[in-house]
Amino acid sequence: MIKGAIFDLDGTILDSMGIWDTVAEDYLRTLGKEPKENLKETFKTFTLEQSAMYYRQNYGVSLSVEEIVAGITRMIEDFYKEQVLLKKGVKAFLACLQKRGIKMCVATVTDKALAETALQRLGVRSCFSEIFTCAEVGHGKEKPHIYREAQAHLETEKEETAVVEDALHALQTAKRDGFITVGVLDSHEQEQEQLQKTADFYIADFEKAEEVLFGKRKMRTALTIAGSDSSGGAGIQADLKTMTANGVYGMSAITAMTAQNTMGVRAIEEASPAFLKQQLDAVFTDIFPDAVKIGMVSSKELIAVIAERLRFYKAKNIVVDPVMVATSGNPLIKNEAVEALTKMLFPLATLVTPNIPEAEALSGLTIQNADDMETVAKSIGDAFGCAVLLKGGHLVCDANDLLYANGIFKWFYGKRIDNPNTHGTGCTVSSAIACGLAKGLSLEEAVQSAKDYVSGALSAMLDLGQGAGPLNHAFNLTE
Repeated sequence: MIKGAIFDLDGTILDSMGIWDTVAEDYLRTLGKEPKENLKETFKTFTLEQSAMYYRQNYGVSLSVEEIVAGITRMIEDFYKEQVLLKKGVKAFLACLQKRGIKMCVATVTDKALAETALQRLGVRSCFSEIFTCAEVGHGKEKPHIYREAQAHLETEKEETAVVEDALHALQTAKRDGFITVGVLDSHEQEQEQLQKTADFYIADFEKAEEVLFGKRKMRTALTIAGSDSSGGAGIQADLKTMTANGVYGMSAITAMTAQNTMGVRAIEEASPAFLKQQLDAVFTDIFPDAVKIGMVSSKELIAVIAERLRFYKAKNIVVDPVMVATSGNPLIKNEAVEALTKMLFPLATLVTPNIPEAEALSGLTIQNADDMETVAKSIGDAFGCAVLLKGGHLVCDANDLLYANGIFKWFYGKRIDNPNTHGTGCTVSSAIACGLAKGLSLEEAVQSAKDYVSGALSAMLDLGQGAGPLNHAFNLTE
């Protein structure tokens, strides 16, 4: 629970970073001289005194260093006193925090008098009990001193104190020191993607900031289109367990009922294409999925329905697990359906996740080592226009997986876990990747997250049934 908030000023509360983009050139123009370069880049690491010397040496400015520094300082002061504005939505957000009883102060590199003047003029000075500056503390924001001093003033604990910053280096400092971190989008700052990944919360729009910090987080959703496994280790059952364990709301469209257990598949009863379409329409017209995982689809007629409905609804984040053979060795797809799978579903896929036997069947090539894996992954990806995760679990020597996407190879290394109970591993991997994509992870991040999850589920060493038993999908939810 947040009880205190320490706000940066420039770029966080104030929409002020723009002046630093132009002040060097604007000042030069006041002297009747036109810039010959991007002075923002030239002066990036300069002090005001160094900037003044540069003007004198490169632009023939006859004023003294002291006079130039004074002139630039006046421009900046005038900006804060007369022009600078709050970021859109900030005033209402600060009022919201006050209403919630959250204590607030400012920690800034800006001169204290300028900060006081700007905040007073903009009508929000009363929101903050104090303004702390790096000059007063004696350290910049590469060290946590200013945040610690502000926290002591607020009389809150670190784990209940939020540091609100738009600069990555400052946010990293606060995070390393144990504060709650809130990143704020500022278009003048670089490394926004990294800032968003680093922050505990990320505010792209202050008008939605209350929801970000205090509202219910949007539940991400995923749809599995696959067969039912009556023993619960693979298929729909494994997918839904995986989605729950990964914090995603799971939905299903069942392509077939199977009578199976850890020893094998006894019977398969397909859904009709018309009924599968009804299932897909029911899901997409009510709770639109953030990701879709496709598993066992045993006939070309069902594949055609899936492809048509996915295109119709413009589904996103589609992970296709080309299930061909069960762990027990039983075939799960008709021969004529394989061609339909590659022609209709692979081109729609964000990712296809074959294991080694499946990849050999799809490519017509043999895999015996890592080089072969690269050759086959590229062959499948280039042939069908999709990213490919070739799972290496069937190689005796390792448990390394290979991602081929956009012409680039990426290996994901893993330690082989000595567990014979691997029923449903492929279903689980692909579902976990879909969960990551649903939550906004990049493809590489989603794959790594899924690999970590499956390793944990295997390491739990669940031992059920008389054959190849299932994983412990709930290993991270139980003691």
